[in-house]
Amino acid sequence: MEGVALAAGVGKATVYRRWSSKAELVMDAMTTLKPAIDSIDTGTLDGDIELLIVTACSPHSELLLQVMASICSALPREPELLDAFRTRFTEPRIARISDLLVRARDRGELGAEVDVAMAASLVPSLMLQRVLMTGQPAGRAYAEQVVGSVLLPVLGRPPRPSISTDSPTTDSETTHD
Repeated sequence: MEGVALAAGVGKATVYRRWSSKAELVMDAMTTLKPAIDSIDTGTLDGDIELLIVTACSPHSELLLQVMASICSALPREPELLDAFRTRFTEPRIARISDLLVRARDRGELGAEVDVAMAASLVPSLMLQRVLMTGQPAGRAYAEQVVGSVLLPVLGRPPRPSISTDSPTTDSETTHD
């Protein structure tokens, strides 16, 4: 908090009036990087998934994944940060994806047997896991691979063949605006 106050050229009391804790400050900073997926509704599951990938796989989202990876190591030791991370970032993101899947079910595109809550957490979880465990980028090519080979079969739909190559992807290959 002291470093933020110094960088902003204000007193620490000013920073604490805006953010009551370090966890709230960190979550607000992450929110500025988070792509908005609130309004995704193309009318079809395939269209919604494609728009979700395009929206979520921006250069900002790769930076967000890197920030999240560095924060994740502190989560087990910082209960307030864990709670803020869960309630302000993870749960709302999964809820939006769940809403997208429920709309697809309501349109008859998904069967009643699909576990929407579990399916909604797959892609965000695997994207973060890739960054955390391998240090590799989790951009658009990886998201399309996860959707095609993991999410679609979980949704009871045929898998899509991977269009990515066997070579490691670069930042320019993983993000498209």
